[in-house]
Parts: sequence; structure tokens; C-alpha cells
Amino acid sequence: MSSQTPTGVVAGHNLVSCIGELSLQDFDDLTDCTRLATRSADLTQNRFANSNYWLDEYVRTLMFLGWSLHDGVITTRTRSTLTGSVADFLVQRAKTMEDPRQGNAMIDTLDALKADTPAALSLDQESLRGRRFQVAPSRYDTRGNLHMAVFNLELVADTQKSGFLFWPWEKQSATLVQQSAFLKLNRAELDTKRELMANKLRDQVMKRFALRRRQP
Repeated sequence: MSSQTPTGVVAGHNLVSCIGELSLQDFDDLTDCTRLATRSADLTQNRFANSNYWLDEYVRTLMFLGWSLHDGVITTRTRSTLTGSVADFLVQRAKTMEDPRQGNAMIDTLDALKADTPAALSLDQESLRGRRFQVAPSRYDTRGNLHMAVFNLELVADTQKSGFLFWPWEKQSATLVQQSAFLKLNRAELDTKRELMANKLRDQVMKRFALRRRQP
């Protein structure tokens, strides 16, 4: 068993990628917060029918656990026509973000996911083959603060495809609808919630698939 922190994780319909190597504590906290926020939102809203309200509840739960929302807002919905795979789109979008390492981190995570059949199958099932899924790149800033960008995504396509992330969509056959939220963790606030989180996680049945870089 490798002691190296995974490059990412699949939990429910969430694909989390990590820039650099997070500490094991931060990786577990990031994963636990994602799982708890997803569960809380699922209990309140149907993510497929009421995506805006679902995302609001998801972010509120993260804020309760110690995450602050950048500028206090979730971005409005944007639409992008796909030419090629969703994976390629995610990599290109990551390369435009503030930290230039985002693109390489996304490549590492997607490569690990593509090679992990159980994780890829779980993401297909939980997202209804891309009908609703989330991608969450995470990183440290220069002060060691942990940041997470949450991209809530809907794949609108003529047909449903297994392995939807890697399918070579043809122009005009698929559109990606996206909302975004950017958050930063207050570890001191999270520490006050650990007992509550532990109690909630005991009832958590969501599968977690750690994704690791393939060795050359």
C-alpha cells in the first residue's frame, strides 16, 4: 500500500483533484467535507431536478463545516458546446485557472480515473452518465491555506454514454452546463465540528475511491 497521498478521489458524483501532494489530514478532511455536503444536499433537494437549490445547500453545508465562499456568491450558469471529450474540456479549463499547476493535476487525476474501472463505473452510475456531476480541484496557497473550486456540471447530450468523461463528443451533439463556487478552509472552524462530522460519517455509506498517479 503506497503512503503517498492520492492525486484525487471519487466520492458519489464528485471527482476531486489535488494539486501537489496534500497532507493526509487535509486530504481526509477534504473528502469528508465533500461526502457530508453531498449527503446533506441530497436529503434536501433532488440534484437532477433542482440543481440550483441542491448546490445552494451543498455550499451552505461546506460553510457550516468551516469553508468560506469567495465573494459570497456562486457563479451563474454558463454553457459550452463540446467538441471532443469532457475530460479534454476539464483540462483546458483547469489550465486557465489561477494556479498553472491545475492543468497537470487534472490530467493526473483523469488518467488515474480512466485506469480505475470501479471508480469510473461508480462515477457513471452516481452521475447518471454525466447528467449531473461535480469536479473539485483543490490546492494550497502560498500561506498553506486549503482552497477548493467546485464546478457543478450537467452534460446535455443526444445520447447517454458509459465513460462519458472520455467519450469523443462530436460538435453540436453535447453541451456542458456549469456553475462554480470557490471556497477556502478555516481549519480552526473545522476542528470545532470534528465530533459532529465523526458521528455523521458513521452513517455515511457513500463509496470513496482514492485515485493515485500511475507509476511510469
